[in-house]
Amino acid sequence: MFLPAVVPPEDAGAPRRWMLVQGNRVLFREADAALAGPEEAERLSLTGAEHFIGTLDGEQVWTTGVDDGAEAGEGWRFCDLFSVYGMADEEIWMAAGRAVQIIEWERVNQFCGSCGALNELVRAERAMRCPECGLMRFPQLSPAIITLVHRGDEVLLARSHRFPEGLYSALAGFVEPGETVEGALIREVEEEVGLRVTNLEYRGSQPWPFPNSLMLGFFAEYESGDIVLEEAEIAAADWFPVDALPNIPGPISIANRLITSWVARHGGG
Repeated sequence: MFLPAVVPPEDAGAPRRWMLVQGNRVLFREADAALAGPEEAERLSLTGAEHFIGTLDGEQVWTTGVDDGAEAGEGWRFCDLFSVYGMADEEIWMAAGRAVQIIEWERVNQFCGSCGALNELVRAERAMRCPECGLMRFPQLSPAIITLVHRGDEVLLARSHRFPEGLYSALAGFVEPGETVEGALIREVEEEVGLRVTNLEYRGSQPWPFPNSLMLGFFAEYESGDIVLEEAEIAAADWFPVDALPNIPGPISIANRLITSWVARHGGG
């Protein structure tokens, strides 16, 4: 089991596993999706600080960056996060996403955004602090809602212009400053498809490291309105019976869980 944490245990000599990050990719052993050990960390050209991210089955897990030109080595491969999901279980995928986000946060916060001084790493708080003006920078998280709108035995699904042809999903959008999650959901649905919703039901969350979202999943009941697309964002949207759904995102996404759990609740699968 992976247990996320910020401050490492006091036992500095305990075994370590490594999430070695190159861009948005993490090093895994091809045969069994195992994490790198000390040998791989010593062999590769590392960049940046070393960050403790938690424990996996009692072993410490650390992450650090790897030089862009470094070769994975025989039997190892740098995998993007979508590939990792197909190789390892969800816990490892979430840990890999944590590692990628922390390394990217360190990379883009080397200097103070206020006075330009070189930042210092504050390990006990997962922060970068300016020694000159004291400005603190924490890892960026962008909260976003994703909601499955339902009407009787139908659900509303939409497709973005970025989606592959034929793929539909639940509606999603970012929470704006000064906005509640519930307010963001109501606003996003009305903006994107022109509908009013009510009876919001929270269904869970998922870190989505593309690059730093936290998805908050909901069911929402249709209240009123006709579908009117925000054409800059939405290519198509329609109501679908639960027993006649189009192609939907795979199990890596909370969208899939929202849709399949609603179908199971209403006897469509």
